Amino acid sequence: MKFRLALVAIVCLIASTARADDLDKIQKKGEIIIGVRAEAPPFGFLDKTKNVVTGYDVEFGKYIAKKLGVKPIFLTLSPTERIPALQDNRVDLIIAAMAKNAKSEKILEFSLGYFVAIQKFAAKPGRFKSLSQFNGAKVCFAQGTTTEHWLEENLPKTVRIPAVGYQEAFSLLQTGGCEAVAGAGTILKGNLSKLPKTDVVVTDDIPLGIEIFAMGMRKGEKRLKQMVNDALLESEKTGEAVRIYEHYFGENTAVPQLRLFKIQG
Repeated sequence: MKFRLALVAIVCLIASTARADDLDKIQKKGEIIIGVRAEAPPFGFLDKTKNVVTGYDVEFGKYIAKKLGVKPIFLTLSPTERIPALQDNRVDLIIAAMAKNAKSEKILEFSLGYFVAIQKFAAKPGRFKSLSQFNGAKVCFAQGTTTEHWLEENLPKTVRIPAVGYQEAFSLLQTGGCEAVAGAGTILKGNLSKLPKTDVVVTDDIPLGIEIFAMGMRKGEKRLKQMVNDALLESEKTGEAVRIYEHYFGENTAVPQLRLFKIQG
């Protein structure tokens, strides 16, 4: 009888351990570590007056943490570090202007989309008037972003030049290392707004593609994914999502644009 009770206790312990997941761990430690970007304004950028990273993504991170009842801890990552940081447990959640696509969905769980981005180019005015003019042109992009995929798929004849983030990409553009910078239009405009006076513009009339930004989690973390999705849907319902959007993309911001999407399941 004692043997049977001991066996039952062991089985229960194993079952309890098996049920523990990222959501349990986050709630137990009382904090969630969120990977964000520091060079992708207005999604993530350094507020030099307060020496903290802020932005659209950071605000959503704070909202998610509040709904989980835990403290948010932000860790800045480059685009190439985002997925590895999840896989080696340095972060619990990625909110870093990361596009959801078929390739990344094989290795990560993704939330509902919380932003719709259009891939565009930044270049000297009048340099490019159509996609065909990019054939043979040197185009910089931030390494680790989906922009490389868009260039390979739509403009295979471009000379693609990877850069360690957008700051380096724009530096190369200004010094003649490339003729254009490709990336999400809002991030391109956000970076331009942080630069000294320049004649570089975003070619709004030459879109490269449309993509959905979503929050990334480790594969199999269904409960955390559901909690994040519930929080996103609530933010839309209560108007918080619109408030955050207007703060960073409203009429009087550096990158004004209409909100033509809703967060929905």
